Amino acid sequence: MTATERRSWMPIGLVLAVIVVGLVTIVLTRPASITCATRTHPTSPVLSAAGMSRRPDPRLNTLAAVVNRWGPPFGKVEGGIGFDYGQWLHLYGLSDSLVAFTKRNAAVTVLDPGLEPRWAVLPATKRIAWDASTKRFILLDLDATTRTRVASIDLTTGRQEWCIDLNSRHRDGQPVSTAFLDDGDLMVVLPVGTGLQLARIEGEDGRVLWSVPAGGAARSDFLGALDSKTVLAGGVEEYRLAEPPPASAGGAVVTAYSVRDGSTTWAWKVPRATLAHVVGVTGDGATDSRVLITVRTRNAAALLALDGHGKQVWQHPLASLTWESTLRSGVVIVRSEQSLAGYDARTGTRLWQRAIPTRATYFPYGFTLDQMPSLDAGHVLMPTTTALRILDVRTGTDVGYPLPTDGINTTYWPYQLVVTPRLLGVVTNTGAILATRSTGG
Repeated sequence: MTATERRSWMPIGLVLAVIVVGLVTIVLTRPASITCATRTHPTSPVLSAAGMSRRPDPRLNTLAAVVNRWGPPFGKVEGGIGFDYGQWLHLYGLSDSLVAFTKRNAAVTVLDPGLEPRWAVLPATKRIAWDASTKRFILLDLDATTRTRVASIDLTTGRQEWCIDLNSRHRDGQPVSTAFLDDGDLMVVLPVGTGLQLARIEGEDGRVLWSVPAGGAARSDFLGALDSKTVLAGGVEEYRLAEPPPASAGGAVVTAYSVRDGSTTWAWKVPRATLAHVVGVTGDGATDSRVLITVRTRNAAALLALDGHGKQVWQHPLASLTWESTLRSGVVIVRSEQSLAGYDARTGTRLWQRAIPTRATYFPYGFTLDQMPSLDAGHVLMPTTTALRILDVRTGTDVGYPLPTDGINTTYWPYQLVVTPRLLGVVTNTGAILATRSTGG
């Protein structure tokens, strides 16, 4: 998944700051150098293959043996860890590293491609948000009573580049989004007063370059570049579409802003009692771009596309009100209760549709289509309760890699998958395995 298709910031919160000077804006309260998270000795939550052999775990060993037999693109098992349910470990793949969180360790730990701990920091608050580019790791400390701090950390060394203290406090459940621009600057949408603010932060030194109200961006679940001069913000979280929209919903819900000064370029509106979720953006110009949106009214749902000027170019009704969607390599994949389907993002043509088995639980509990990692431009790695599957986004066909099963138990049900240029990983209810990425597939 590319940055233009879907901005994948990790949902553990986020915020910035505000003061009132005519209009409410986001400003620094202390632009001088301060410290955010505290450096700590890095310890990897993942054992090496040798470490796994010294700490036998029957369930982990069973999973490792299966992964070792899978074949390309899965290579040799490099490491893993066993645990007892409860989603103890969370792993996220970056361009040349892994980010690890554990329940019993408050540190944010970055591992190198060889699974060695590179650096670790202890956030100042229990709730955090983070984002990462190829060079920077952005950490936000969130608290309802303390001003939010935003830190930029060198992804390779763990050195804090800057930390800013902002005039805002964050309550659990408030909407937030982040996105990097090509020049390294950080875009953020944050709750301010009774509304939202969109701000651009200088990537090199943390200066807030500008801040504008974002009242036309709904909850701004999506934030990302439309082209080199425009950033797009808008939509609600996908899970909100599962319930009928409130009667008061409507108006501008997706807005394009100038990267230079935050002025509004265009806004897209919906009628009352309508919710909209931005699936992603594809293309690289006003003519070629497509903004993919799913909408929900009280009795119907639809998938539609806008061009780079905010004009609707196509729309398809969706048969079910229970679905998810993701944009990959110019294809919108939509999941309903009984099927998966792929639509050409530019034309809206349905490319394929396939049934999902309904006699037993097919996708694990907590499965979210948009969070599944792409293996390459044309393939997505997905979990089912009995296998990992590599889905071809253009044809809808897949290749399965069977997981261990134990009757009706959920021991080996995967809840997270990891993809980096060097590693592939699966995190299940009772353990995690990371294997090299084989060049044979």
